Amino acid sequence: MRHNHKKRLFNYTKIVLALHILLIDDNKEITTMLAKYLKSSSHEVSVSNDGRNGLNMIINNKFDVVLLDLAMPEFSGTDIIESLAKENKIKNQKIILFTASSKSPEEISELIKKGAHSCLKKPIDPDELLNYLEGL
Repeated sequence: MRHNHKKRLFNYTKIVLALHILLIDDNKEITTMLAKYLKSSSHEVSVSNDGRNGLNMIINNKFDVVLLDLAMPEFSGTDIIESLAKENKIKNQKIILFTASSKSPEEISELIKKGAHSCLKKPIDPDELLNYLEGL
């Protein structure tokens, strides 16, 4: 008697929930391009091209992820991290430092100790960024 054992193959599809993402970067070309790309992948995106406004948006809204440029004039990403840490409002935030600046590994490490989640270097391929964000 021969048993016919059929293997069951399952096709697992990656299920991604829509993220509410805040982009804080003084470069409007970057925020426009990234916002358009992330929205086309079904994510909700808010944008601030000013550090102080970005800080207010973080404090007054709930975001799944914040992509934060460090090198902005007047009120930098570092200022945002320090303000949130000082006010004890950084714990529940997932802030990804997003920078092309020449911050040293020690400076980045210090910001992560203060509560930033991680750091990505610009330029980054939009698909790689999307995969990173959806994998958080």
